[in-house]
Amino acid sequence: VREDREAAAPRGLPAPGTRAPAPAGKFYGGGLPAPRSPALAGGAAAGGSRVYVGNLSWHTSWQSLKDHFRQAGEVVHADVMQHDGRSKGCGIVAFATAQEAANAIATLGETELDGRTIFVREDREAAAPRGLPAPGTRAPAPAGKFYGGGLPAPRSPALAGGAAAGGSRVYVGNLSWHTSWQSLKDHFRQAGEVVHADVMQHDGRSKGCGIVAFATAQEAANAIATLGETELDGRTIFVREDREA
Repeated sequence: VREDREAAAPRGLPAPGTRAPAPAGKFYGGGLPAPRSPALAGGAAAGGSRVYVGNLSWHTSWQSLKDHFRQAGEVVHADVMQHDGRSKGCGIVAFATAQEAANAIATLGETELDGRTIFVREDREAAAPRGLPAPGTRAPAPAGKFYGGGLPAPRSPALAGGAAAGGSRVYVGNLSWHTSWQSLKDHFRQAGEVVHADVMQHDGRSKGCGIVAFATAQEAANAIATLGETELDGRTIFVREDREA
């Protein structure tokens, strides 16, 4: 009987004809990546290579959407969301890498496609964790969403410079060509006292976006939290802080 010398042997070079396992995320010989650990499988790898595109023209096809986003990188898939065979004015673009998706968000937001100024953000559905919270618990509400009791979640200091600080104006995108300042104002009265509403125009024609000013920054924050992705005149609108303000 003796100690197991193999178990106690110091780590060094692998025996001839073998190779040491590569750490997760590194590359084996032959160019294949090592298997990623489950903890690393989320994030950019799972959802970060997809972007959500809003304010699309009714006439934008998946092909023209794909062609436009090729400026940012290799497009694996592009799809225009539909309901009853009609475009919903938004779509999803999947890139080969998360870096290309980030490039699309940085460079293609507020560019023009088929006559409309589009907006681009991360695809939150793809990045959202799957599954329900454990019984008796609840997942923390994202900034701007609502906790139980109807109170908005506290906004982080980094986000406080938007609607809260800038403070009472919001930008509204993906508007129908037919939406007037009056219908925009009426829709946003659900969030608070609207002081002013305006649909942006160029050469007398709507640009598909507008500005709504509230009496308080809290009402503007409420509009962002509650009226984003609601329907107005047949289009799903998006709402964010007015960055120009």
